[in-house]
Amino acid sequence: MQNFLTPRFILTFIFIGVISTAISAVLFSPQIGFFNWITTFFSAMTPLRFLGLILTIVAAAGASYAAARIGADPVALGLVPVGSGYTYGRRLLTNASTGETKLVSRTADDALDDIDAMVGLGPVKSEINKLLASLEVERRRREQKLSVSVTSRHMVFTGPPGVGKTVVARALGDVFRSLGVLRKGHLIEADRSQLVGGYVGQTAMKTLDVCRSALDGVLFIDEAYSLAATEWKGDFGREAIEALLKYMEDHRDRLIVIVAGYPAEMHRFIASNPGLASRFTKTIDFPPYQPYELCEIFRSMATEQQYLVPTGFEQKLEPWIESQRNDPQWGNARSMRTLIEKVREAHALRTSEDPEANLAEFQLADIEAAIRDS
Repeated sequence: MQNFLTPRFILTFIFIGVISTAISAVLFSPQIGFFNWITTFFSAMTPLRFLGLILTIVAAAGASYAAARIGADPVALGLVPVGSGYTYGRRLLTNASTGETKLVSRTADDALDDIDAMVGLGPVKSEINKLLASLEVERRRREQKLSVSVTSRHMVFTGPPGVGKTVVARALGDVFRSLGVLRKGHLIEADRSQLVGGYVGQTAMKTLDVCRSALDGVLFIDEAYSLAATEWKGDFGREAIEALLKYMEDHRDRLIVIVAGYPAEMHRFIASNPGLASRFTKTIDFPPYQPYELCEIFRSMATEQQYLVPTGFEQKLEPWIESQRNDPQWGNARSMRTLIEKVREAHALRTSEDPEANLAEFQLADIEAAIRDS
């Protein structure tokens, strides 16, 4: 029942109204009884009263629908000015070195605050500053009745795993929504398995379904190069690319696509199809984190989880990071998240045996145990 009524708020409104009426009849006229009340209600019904009842239900449903639309998208309806929640002239601090991002519904300023708080990523933040400046100038030109050239918003994010590509893509969706570039600005993540089918005709349908879900927002395709990784006849990756390109062309003003993956593979992917090269004209490179940056990320993760880190923990952590960062499976910030989970396990094992132990403080021994276990 919940799955049926939740997306159908008008039916929900009517259903709740009928139930409320029945309960009211029982509460305020207990001597009559519910079924007697129903009988009396219909026996007293006249065509005029019936028409009035229908008009009342329609008016209430219409009011509910209008309220839901206004609440869901006040910017598109003109009730909230375009640019609300964004400070014009705002730029990211390219040397910010502390903090973690929050994946919640945000204004543009909130989203930019979260990117500002991310450790490192100076080159990425510089590219975003260029994008912000471009969006501001375009809006000012429109206000002054000057022409604005059509600009491709589709982007390529290159870099290893765990450097914040998805987080930045989600934040850009919030910025685009606040500035009126996109109506919703939501992020839909997809990979090859969600786009490519196993038989002829299935791939186009799967790709279109994903694209429709991302309409008016951002479609983020991770490891996009896997779509063009093989020439085998039974592989339908290139069919997914063609379906994606057509949808991007048909809805050029309502969809922004960001493809992501390792630098060399992404360059080959973009070069594999002229349509890709003409649409993805902007590339933002996410550099791998340096050991000292990963130590700061480790500290911020521990702080967010209300743990204190011991003085000098960097001396234990940095050599381990240096020994691991060339491993193909290395995940940068993801590896720090995995490590801190192991540190928490070591901390729990130690403190469970000592009633006097500090439950909010890691020790170097916890970090050493986690490193040995990794």
